[in-house]
Amino acid sequence: MTSPIPVLITLPVLIGLTLVLAGRFWLLRDSVVDRLINRALAATLFANLLQEAWFEQSLAWLLPGDDSDVVNIARQLSLGVAVLTISHVYAVAKLWAGADPAHTWRRQWYYYLGTVTATAVILIAGTPARRADQLIDQSLGWPAVVVWVAFSLPLGATAVLLGRVCVREMRTAVDTTWQERALHAASLCSTVGLGVIAVVYPLEAAVSVMTGQPSFAPEMHWKGWSGFLLSAVAVPATVTVPLISTLLTHLGWDRTGRYCRRLRPMWADLTAAVPEIVLEMRRDHNGRTDPAIRLHRMTVEIRDSLLHLKRYSDSPDDLAATGGDPHIYARRIAEAIATKAAGHSPSATPFTPRHQIRPGTRDLTAELRQLLGLAKAWSRVRTTTKSPVASYRQLRTQ
Repeated sequence: MTSPIPVLITLPVLIGLTLVLAGRFWLLRDSVVDRLINRALAATLFANLLQEAWFEQSLAWLLPGDDSDVVNIARQLSLGVAVLTISHVYAVAKLWAGADPAHTWRRQWYYYLGTVTATAVILIAGTPARRADQLIDQSLGWPAVVVWVAFSLPLGATAVLLGRVCVREMRTAVDTTWQERALHAASLCSTVGLGVIAVVYPLEAAVSVMTGQPSFAPEMHWKGWSGFLLSAVAVPATVTVPLISTLLTHLGWDRTGRYCRRLRPMWADLTAAVPEIVLEMRRDHNGRTDPAIRLHRMTVEIRDSLLHLKRYSDSPDDLAATGGDPHIYARRIAEAIATKAAGHSPSATPFTPRHQIRPGTRDLTAELRQLLGLAKAWSRVRTTTKSPVASYRQLRTQ
């Protein structure tokens, strides 16, 4: 069918869907679930394009054969591509239901076989409508019932499985994030939509044929709207939630990334003064490091460098003591760095005596808050032209 939705609505949505798909291929393509979702989105985009009048006319201009035949084949083929989308959604639901991930792609080939079969049935049963240059619901008859049954069976099976998984997850979820709650809610709404379509489409056609009445909407406008809202709006909205979270993490705009940026100037100066405490950071195949791991490593390396620099300080206190003015401790750290850079010998003991160490709180949140406060004070010390850190940087460049 040709979409009854104005192009002023469909075009921005399809552009947004393209951007979401591009973003997922860029950031979310490592796991099996991500690859299945990306394939489902690609099929969704193609199915919606096949229903756009301007795209159908472009195909009629490019491909050989009668224009009406090309347009009608594109209309009916869009239903088969929609089933292809559903096959990937079903595969994701199977994984959520506990299926073995190792056999994902073996199962997917069976789903592809079912998709090809359903598409073939749709095209064969849709032949009378194509010959009459009509939409399926305009031609109606038992072939139309066969078309909608072949189209609805995969949707119904997916709705049942996905509904069971959503209900189970919502019942067992205890401590969930807002992303997970949004994902569950969007998945449940999509499941209800799939179930309604799977029941109403063939039922309406069968009732019309048995009663001898024309279709309720022979132009298929409400089917166009319902399919568009489900495939191009609801399903992409479900997978946009993790994409936004991943994009924020990739750009460093999430909370962990902001903490890393605030600690980085102090971390860079301390590790430059004590480079031996820095260990190689493991990265994934894309050269990225998990922000939580990076923050943990920065915190540990800051602590280790402060313990090392304590040997160059005359202060009896820990250089990152939990109490007091952080600006005072920042000055002491800067003085210890300058003392080390000037070539002075450290204290006789390689480590600070245990009775002089302030262990501080073991609450990681409080410790991070303490280091963030110290980093804020450090930013003022390191920018002072006559500060020990500035002198240290001058000594390094000489």
